[in-house]
Amino acid sequence: MKFIAAIPARAGSKSIKKKNLYILNKKPLIQYTFEQLNKSSIKEKYLVSNDLKIKKLAEKFDICTDYIRPRKFSTSNTSLQETFYHFNKWLTNNKIFYDYLLILQPTSPLRNYQDINLAIQIVKKGKFKSLFSISESIEHPYETISIDKTNRWRHTLSKARLYYRRQDFDLKSFFINGAIYITHRELIIKKKLYEKKNHGLLIMPKIRSIDVNDLAEAKIAESLIKNI
Repeated sequence: MKFIAAIPARAGSKSIKKKNLYILNKKPLIQYTFEQLNKSSIKEKYLVSNDLKIKKLAEKFDICTDYIRPRKFSTSNTSLQETFYHFNKWLTNNKIFYDYLLILQPTSPLRNYQDINLAIQIVKKGKFKSLFSISESIEHPYETISIDKTNRWRHTLSKARLYYRRQDFDLKSFFINGAIYITHRELIIKKKLYEKKNHGLLIMPKIRSIDVNDLAEAKIAESLIKNI
């Protein structure tokens, strides 16, 4: 089984200007991913970006920047599936063979190399076609509500009305934290990230599962980095 890594990092961002280069504790956000990837067992590493500054930084960490990400695959509406479908075509044209693509989004600065290595081990041992990292939910779905235009609320899940205490809930809830995806080449070709029937899970601690999407989450991540 051959694993290669890819880091998607487009130039634009609506929530934080130049988010991937946003300084967290004296480092650009994406640098945390570069550093931990270099400590992992992965040898072949690629940047999937249209940002020249990010490419220059990636080169300092021996991340390959040869792939040129087209503008049409660098918008806020571009899915990971579309991005890596095109990236796979580039790999094929350049005769770069792989079995699994390890996708590391740069918005997970607390994900570490042990998480990466463990995810690979889980896929190898279970012979899974795909994997993603998850974490136990901070807020349980039974505790979520929706509010309509008239300011009337209701439980998001109707079954929530049966419970008043978290310890009585009849299920454990997890969320896909976006830190790690591993996808077989056959799924990439089908524009899929995972296959439910043959899929592995990496459970990460809540404290390392922060996904930086806005300034508030950036401040939380910075505080965690300083104290872990």
